[in-house]
Amino acid sequence: MFYNHHNCEGDVIVILSIMGTHQGDPLGRALFALAHFRALHSIANHFPSCLFPSIVNDIHIIGPPPIVSSTYEHFQIKFHAIGLSIQPHKCVTWSPSSLPPNFNTPSQFTTPSEGIRVLEVPFSISSFTSSFIKDVLLKDGSTCESST
Repeated sequence: MFYNHHNCEGDVIVILSIMGTHQGDPLGRALFALAHFRALHSIANHFPSCLFPSIVNDIHIIGPPPIVSSTYEHFQIKFHAIGLSIQPHKCVTWSPSSLPPNFNTPSQFTTPSEGIRVLEVPFSISSFTSSFIKDVLLKDGSTCESST
């Protein structure tokens, strides 16, 4: 991981980490965020119909199912390039209107039927949360039937 910053005095500050941070390192989360921001930003620009609510390494992809699958594949490629890997057994696929039969969910993903938590906010099949998700996804003209 490499990050450089020019401070107000014009000095260059370099942070170089070859092996990553250690458990409990107070700068660990900030350095991780700096390291993966460029990849996340690139993916967000490439897939503007998706949303990416995230806290550190807890990243969510919200969008139409065919695009979400492509976005996940891009995450794997971009993150691998910077030395990060996705843990599929920690991934979840869910939709308030059920997933299409041809949706390609990796086998290690969990697929709950009633709901999920995104950044500790519960999303479920209740009309309130389904309506919220649909409103967010419809802002770009997507249809409710094709959204996750």
